[in-house]
Order: sequence, then structure tokens, then C-alpha cells
Amino acid sequence: MQRNIAFCFDHNLTSQAQVTVASLLDFARPHQVHYHIYCICTKEAAQVEHKLRQIVKVRDEESELIMKVMDNPYEGAYEVRGISAGTYLRLALPGLLPEVDQILYTDVDILFQDSLEELWRTPMEGKVLAAVRGGANLSDQWEQNSAQPYWHLLEKMRGDYINAGVTLMNLDRIRERNLEEQWQEWAKQKLYYQDQDILNLTCQGEIAYLPFKYNYLAYMTDEDCAKCIREGVHPAQECEEARRCPVIIHYAGYKPWKQYDTNLGYLWWEYVNSQPDLQGLFDEAAARRYHGPTLLERGKRKLKKIFEKNTCQ
Repeated sequence: MQRNIAFCFDHNLTSQAQVTVASLLDFARPHQVHYHIYCICTKEAAQVEHKLRQIVKVRDEESELIMKVMDNPYEGAYEVRGISAGTYLRLALPGLLPEVDQILYTDVDILFQDSLEELWRTPMEGKVLAAVRGGANLSDQWEQNSAQPYWHLLEKMRGDYINAGVTLMNLDRIRERNLEEQWQEWAKQKLYYQDQDILNLTCQGEIAYLPFKYNYLAYMTDEDCAKCIREGVHPAQECEEARRCPVIIHYAGYKPWKQYDTNLGYLWWEYVNSQPDLQGLFDEAAARRYHGPTLLERGKRKLKKIFEKNTCQ
């Protein structure tokens, strides 16, 4: 059986893309499923193609790598929090892949830990997306985000706002709804969560929800998980299953290749160091030395955040 999966990245994330593709295949069940792996990247990132082909070949010769090199149509889109315009590339998938009816998109700051077969059985009739509810639903984060001038448009999504780092996309339905045209218009706006906000704004009422284990946010502490349960974002059983047996770990926030001791970062490093073709991609010594921002760096970030907030108003 062949499944479709897409990774979108620019030159900033070519090494991370190698780790993500490798873990996808290492934790798949090769006798049951193979992949059409679509890598959509900018011209500056295309040099990673040979390495990606080798990663796929040594793990599953029946899976296929399809490179789509393109100019970023969202090059001038709003950038914030250090996230480049490359994040918008996922919005181009419906037009870029007219022959594909359904595809799983994931960010490349993730680590696969198990098979995705249960995810693929998600009912998608009448839905444009399937994804996991995100941390923005927590009351303190929601109230903080309410300062954004457009946030009132998301009020019906309270409790259901998705983290778009793992998204099962019904491309046929997206094309029927002509959503890509809406996405292009929204990309001109200053949205704090960029393309994630765009998906939440335009897909309301047409989203299926995946269990937390398919996008387990590595930065979530025990208290964060407890708050998710108290506030009804995730059921207790879902939270416990995600913490104990995550299928996809998403390193949103601090990155293990920058800060070794970030939450669950050791799992990422254990995997990278166990793979001969991934060793040496990252500076482990530098990551071990870095233990988070200094007080000065935190102050600069706070000022930057205030400035970004004001520019969004």
C-alpha cells in the first residue's frame, strides 16, 4: 500500500528534513506500507536531494522520493518569531499536486516513533483537514492571543484550535472549496501564527480531530498536560497515551539540535546518533553547552515580542 506524505522546507531546515524522512521510514511497517514522499523546497534547499534519496533507498526501496523545487509563492508573507516564509509552502500543496487526493503534511522539527496506519483510517468525508488540538486552546494562552486584532474571528475555534505541524489534508475537498485562493489573500496579513492561523481561520467547521499522540508537543510539561485535561482540550486517556507512547514528537519551541536538554531532546539525539547516515549533521557539543537564553537574550526576546505585537495591531 502506498501513502502520500509531504514535507516543506527551505535552506534553513535541510538537515532536519533528513532526520524526519529517516525516522518516518525507520518506524513504518515496510511490509504493510510504503510512501510517496513529496519534498517541496526552495531552490536553495534542493542540494539536499541526493542525501534524501540515499536515506530512502537504504530504508525502503519501494518508497519513492519526489522532489518539487519551486520559488516560494509566499516569499513576501509575514515572518514572525524567527519562523521564515518557508512555513507557508504547505499552502501550495493543493495546486502543486493536482494528481493527489489526500496527503499527510508534517513539519520537519518532528520525530516519528511508530506506524501511522491508524491515522490513515481517520474519516475525512466532508472534512478538509484532520489535525490535533493545540496548546493555544489553554485559557492563559487564549487570553494572551486575544490581543491580536483578528483573534475574534477565531472565537468559534476556542477549544478546537489546531496545531498545524501535523495535518492530514483532503486536497480534493480543499480544491472544491477554492481554499487556496483564500489562503493567498490571508498570507498578506500579519498573523501571529502565520499559516497555522490561516488554516484555523478558513477551515472552521470542517476539521476532524486526531488523538494527541499524533502531534505530541515536546515542550508540554506535566502541568501543561494536567491543564489540558482540566480544561477539556484533551481527555486524560489521550494525554497519558501521548506521553507514554507518542507516535509523533513535535519539537515546537526549543529545538534539540540547538539545546540538548530541551524536553524529550534526548530521544531526538539518541535516534540521530544511532543512524550512520545522520551522524555529523548537527553540532552535539554546542547543543550540550547551550542551556537556554541568558537574561539579556530573554530581555531582547521580550522587547521583540512587544514590538511584534504592536505591529500586528
